[in-house]
Amino acid sequence: MQPQFAHFFLSFLRGDYNYFHMLSDLSTIDRTLHNNIMFLKTYEHDAEDLCLTFSIANDDFGQNNEINLIPNGSEIPVTNENKHHYIGLFAKYYVNDRVKDQCEAVKRGLFEVLDPAWLRIFNEPELQVLISGPSNGELDISDLKSNCRYAGGFTSIDPNVNRFWKVVSSFSSEEQAGLLRFVTSCERPPPLGFSSMNPPFTIQRVGILRDGDKLPASSTCFNILKLPTYSSQKVMRERLLFAIRSGAGFELT
Repeated sequence: MQPQFAHFFLSFLRGDYNYFHMLSDLSTIDRTLHNNIMFLKTYEHDAEDLCLTFSIANDDFGQNNEINLIPNGSEIPVTNENKHHYIGLFAKYYVNDRVKDQCEAVKRGLFEVLDPAWLRIFNEPELQVLISGPSNGELDISDLKSNCRYAGGFTSIDPNVNRFWKVVSSFSSEEQAGLLRFVTSCERPPPLGFSSMNPPFTIQRVGILRDGDKLPASSTCFNILKLPTYSSQKVMRERLLFAIRSGAGFELT
């Protein structure tokens, strides 16, 4: 898994969320909702023309429920005088109230195994990297190559291994991330580099007589790429991309 959390949720985990940012944080949840509420904020005519009340229509798996933002909110119209109060309650509902139970459940589980004070060492972007690793998909090829292991008869000077590194270096960031996911089941590199990967990234030799005999395969539990001895760099690139894009792994063996 490579979960991507909203900035405000990571602030919740750190325990220092700034509630003055709720309106801007709404845009990270639903840009359409944020645009709608900003339209109301800047609306220069009579707000009652928009027929809004202090309530929200909530769709729960096809069932519409009306949530009152204040007592009897469905009976209180939004006017020019009270619209800023409505906007604040609207943002609070979506950023805080609606997900409060889920956030608290995550925090309880997390804090059973981790001291909350440790999270405050990191800011929100650093915490995201700590949880999921770098998100740009680009690999540090030199780091991966330095910490790679070889099996089945491969060595670092084998012509097929040299072809492999040339192929990987030619991949786009997306293709490199796909390769890592294909071999390890996670598309992001370890936050502390490939020297911390356990088991280490390993390339295992698979001997073939013809290029069409086998596709590359993987053993994701052991971070092993099973690489056939293709006849050329072009063929290796084609076969690797085919395997990566198939969304398969060990079953291709």
